[in-house]
Order: sequence, then structure tokens, then C-alpha cells
Amino acid sequence: MCSVYYPTETRKSMKTNRAVTQVVGSCLVSLFLALGSRAANADVSIVKTDDWEVFTGGRVNGFFSFGAGDAYPVPAVANSSIRPGGGLDVGPNGIPATDATGTADPSKQGTFRSMRIRSGFVPNVFGMGLRSHISSETELTVYISFWTTIEALGLRKTNPIYPDAREGYAKLHGPWGTLLVGRALDLFSRGATENDFMYAHGYAVGFPGNIDNAGPTAGLIGFGVLAAFFSPGIVYSTPPVGGLQLNVGLYDPVPLPGAWERTSAVRPESELTFDAGSKSLKVHLFANGTAQQLFRANETRSTSVYGVGYGGRLEVGPVHLGVAGHYGRGLGLSYALENSPTTFNQNYDLRTFDGYSAVAQFVAGRFDLNLAGGMSRVFLLESDKVATDSSLIKTQLGMGAVVVYHFSGNLHFSADYFRGQYSWYLGEKQNVNFLSTGMTATW
Repeated sequence: MCSVYYPTETRKSMKTNRAVTQVVGSCLVSLFLALGSRAANADVSIVKTDDWEVFTGGRVNGFFSFGAGDAYPVPAVANSSIRPGGGLDVGPNGIPATDATGTADPSKQGTFRSMRIRSGFVPNVFGMGLRSHISSETELTVYISFWTTIEALGLRKTNPIYPDAREGYAKLHGPWGTLLVGRALDLFSRGATENDFMYAHGYAVGFPGNIDNAGPTAGLIGFGVLAAFFSPGIVYSTPPVGGLQLNVGLYDPVPLPGAWERTSAVRPESELTFDAGSKSLKVHLFANGTAQQLFRANETRSTSVYGVGYGGRLEVGPVHLGVAGHYGRGLGLSYALENSPTTFNQNYDLRTFDGYSAVAQFVAGRFDLNLAGGMSRVFLLESDKVATDSSLIKTQLGMGAVVVYHFSGNLHFSADYFRGQYSWYLGEKQNVNFLSTGMTATW
């Protein structure tokens, strides 16, 4: 998984949505280099010799984002609390509700307003690679990419911004298939993440994920889409046969600190894809999965995380559609094996999650007109059903619209609207709205 960490119990109380944006968007940085869509630019060749080619690719962007809506809700049931891990924590930006005398009333849900200048769904990226034919039929690619945001942590312009080596791998490709060793985009939920990038938020913001910290932003992630991440692994992909291709990978295992700290085996993931089409018609179908066995520290007690994802894309001329879904245990709302109080209860039993998303794009000359929507759900454990002292997030519903103007193949302007609607099991609700606009330069 991506390099996300949670310092002790304070992050268990999560400000989960703030941590999410620092890892979610960052894990998408090379998609635009890998995908063969309008959102992707060809690599720029720098040096070419008889043996090697050096190439680069990347982007730089910035967005104005305005948000307004409900602050975090107050408990709907007396003497209860809201379990952290869902909704938007507005932090110090909350505006308290008042009573008839104008005095702040903590028993009522407040509002928030926020304005930011920030990175988008994909932040600033610099990637560089080398290619060489080591035989007449086998090509070697070595690639590394770095990402960074334009905004610093905690709204402090004096805080340093460190580049992150998000991706680095060696890849062999030949008629026998492809072998990749290193850190690259993993397989589970890859198709759903690609849908969001290609047909919705590749040049936009979507859901910011937080309003008072660094990004990147989340697009549709957390609303029917689980983020695929860059993970250290070894991946083999078969050559396509009749449009079918099988990808299998073994990845570094991921524990859940504070709950299930021990692992004993690498994490397997796989994805089966099917591609077909012609010049005016393209079809891409996918099904993927992951599993991970976990143990309590210094105990024999164990549990298993598992997830399945599925969906596809259809392009008919200028009309592009993408749908996806996922289901599993211990997944979390934003990415698989999310270390959040929503993922497990106080006895560390894992909850079940599912999600559904749909994105649509119409290409009109230099304009892309995009729509996106999705919903993530959390299912109660039996112990949750009898507890009334805390309220668990039930659904997260997101809807967005994006207009992108491609001034050229390297310069892109966008404006987008996103609405998030949250509901909890004891009746609490929260609605938030975001308007964003900005520019992205790519090469």
C-alpha cells in the first residue's frame, strides 16, 4: 500500500478524511502516463542512443477551491457519540449554530465555509525512465516518478514540501508477457480508479478530502471508489489472448496498526481484463481481488481481509461510460486495508463494505463534459446493532460534474462541482459542496 502512517490513538479518532487526501490522490500520479486515453500524453524522449532511450513525463497544476455546507454533525441520540472515520471533519473552519440570542449552541449542527489554492486529484509529477531492447523481442523499462503538492501541511506556507518517490520499477516485456518488479500501481480496484481518472477528475479536484491540510484531493474516492495504490511487489501479466489478459501479483503485506499488527505472508492480488473494439468502439472489462491474513500482536488470533472489484468501460465515438463496484471485509471507505475506526470495532472485528460508481464523458471538440456519481456503504456487525452509545457512518454518496477545456495537448483548464452527502446509523446527516477551477500543464 501507499506509505501512510497513523501516530497512535489520536489518528484513530481520524481525522480520517485528512489523512486520506495525503495518500489517495498521491497514489494516482502515473496513471496519465500509463493510460491510452485523451487524458494521457506520450512520453517525451530526451536522449536516444543505439542502446538506450531516456524519456520523461509529468504535470504541474493548481486549483482554486471553494467549499460550503454542514459542519460535522452532533449526535442525534442523547449520551451517544459519532464514531470517527466517516464524513468531512471541517476542523477549525466550522461556524457554530446559534440560539435566538446569537449565542453559540453546541447542541445544533453548524456550517462551514472554506477557500483554498491547492493541488488537484493528481498533484505535480515528475517521471523519468529508460528503455532498452535487451534482445530482439524483449524490452527493458526502468522508471521512477516523484510527486509533490503545491500546498503545505497545516496551511503553513513555511512548512517544507518534500518530494515523494511514489513509483520505481523495472519491467521486462516480450511475447511471453510482462514481468514487473518494484513499486507500481497495484491490481485491486485499479479499474475503478482508472474510470474516475479517465472520465471525471483527471484534470480536476472533485472531493477535496480535507479543507485545512495538504492534498492531493480525492476525486470520487470514498464515494463508491476505493483507491488503487502504489505498492512494492512482483507482478506477472500474460500476453493478451483473444482480448483476455491475466495479471497476478505478490505484494508487501499490510497490517492494521493498533488492531491487527502482524502478518505472516505476502499479499496476493489479481486482475483479469478483457479488451475489444474498433476505431469508433472500445470495450474494457475488469475483475480484480485481494486478500490478506492478519494476526493480533503476540497472539494466535487471526482474521482475513478480502475484497473483489468489477466493472468496465465503453467508448462509442465521443461518448464514454465507466461503471465499477466492490465488496469485501476490512476494506475501509477510501482504500483497501484502511486503518480507521470504521474498519473494525472495539473488539477488532472487521466490518463489511461495498461501493458502486458510474462516470460518463462526452467529448465535444476541445471540451470534455464529465459526470460522476458513487456511493460507499458500511454494514453493521451484530455487536453494532445492539450498541446505541456510538453512531457509525452508514453511507457516503457523492455526485460531481466537470468541464475540461483542452487549450492544447499540454494545457488544460477545468471547472468542477462536487456534492457529498453522508448519513449515519443513528440518524445524523451532513451535506457538503465544493466548486473548483484551475489549470494543468502536462508533458
